[in-house]
Amino acid sequence: MVKKVGKYEIGKTLGEGTFGKVKYAVNTETDERVAIKVLDKEKIQKQNMGAQIKKEISIMKMVRHKHVVVLREVLASRTKIFIVLELITGGELFDKIVSEGRFGEETARFYFRQLVDGVQYCHESGVCHRDLKPENLLLDENGDLKISDFGLSALYEGGGPDGPESSRASLLHTTCGTPNYVAPEVLADKGYDGRAADVWSMGVILYVLLAGFLPFDEPTMSALFRKIQKAEFSYPSWFTPRVKALLNRILVPEPEMRIMIKEILQDEWFTNAYDDNDQVTPVAGPGTVSDELADAPVPNPVDHMTIKPSQADLDAAIQEHQDEINCDKKDKLDGGLKVMNAFDLINMCGGMALNRMFQSNDEKRVKRSTQFTSTIPAASIMTRLTGHLENLHCEITVENSSKVKAVLQTPKGAVGVVIQIFMLADSLHLVEVRRGKGDIFEYHKFYTQLNEQMKELIAPSGSS
Repeated sequence: MVKKVGKYEIGKTLGEGTFGKVKYAVNTETDERVAIKVLDKEKIQKQNMGAQIKKEISIMKMVRHKHVVVLREVLASRTKIFIVLELITGGELFDKIVSEGRFGEETARFYFRQLVDGVQYCHESGVCHRDLKPENLLLDENGDLKISDFGLSALYEGGGPDGPESSRASLLHTTCGTPNYVAPEVLADKGYDGRAADVWSMGVILYVLLAGFLPFDEPTMSALFRKIQKAEFSYPSWFTPRVKALLNRILVPEPEMRIMIKEILQDEWFTNAYDDNDQVTPVAGPGTVSDELADAPVPNPVDHMTIKPSQADLDAAIQEHQDEINCDKKDKLDGGLKVMNAFDLINMCGGMALNRMFQSNDEKRVKRSTQFTSTIPAASIMTRLTGHLENLHCEITVENSSKVKAVLQTPKGAVGVVIQIFMLADSLHLVEVRRGKGDIFEYHKFYTQLNEQMKELIAPSGSS
């Protein structure tokens, strides 16, 4: 039976996060493919569902910017919250970073410009992000940046009844176990300017784009807090003087001394991206960048105008709905091996080209979801997979005969993986390895080890 929430037919899981899953879905009225975040209400502080979150959701439903993921609507049932978003099919920017090692300066500047462009627009519309991190930086089919989760951070933030420690614990929980991208004033758990906090996070992201690793990365949380609060970090030898000068103005502990976006736009390193000879094709994403996107950002008709939602907009920000879907229960009850036809394959790709799903076995890129085919019987695949996961000291949960979840404890918190087997033909299976929650750099290390052990399962090219 097809699962539905209102006018949306719910499909496969695209990803998993701290508070719930992201599902592929189709609008039955328009045939538009969307992504729906399914959040458990019990995992979200109820006091954060008040006026502020409704205001920000109302604004984001009206925002249209080429580098911001469109928020279609938010539905709420008795136990769930459904956030309906534009479907972005190019994966995560940071998957490409861990694959490439690091970006060259021109490519890093290309994506940083797009990040600044999107964040500036939302700030001018009256919304701050407050939780910029790798999972929120996506790529569309052309390889251009799309920022996700603007206006939704209040859903995840703490500030509970137990005071600062409750809020701090929630913050760490929502940043995949580490606050590496969070501004010092946010960690201090005091009032802060969301715009300045976003600028700090963008500075950390720029550093990672160029370095391939974090500026603040300590083995203990207390040491990490101290380094962030003092902005103690060093630059790799390949960082140029101009980009170091920019980062020295961004990664400043005192928010009132930190430059804002308007000053970033005038920075010498940043403006170099507008040179005619500085055209860049992104290394990430299947497409290429058009010439017009290498020019200065295109002004939006409502730039420099704060969007003011009406009372009707506020009332309709979160629509109450009766539909419920229990993703976990459905998965656990379905113990049989799923047989996939061509339409299932298309849905599995979320509308992407099929040839992107069957990638060469020697490709090193680590994605949110990776698939390979195997001619080994499903039961044998599952036995070998669980054995490999045990060898890596994972905590394993076998959901059914074709699905297993694993969690590995790392110095930066737990990282998760979900592996599911699908039948394509009598002697051919598709194995999907999907990243769960956790630090992307730690996951990359884990996946590299797992991938080495899984090589024996992969069917030779041309198998059928």
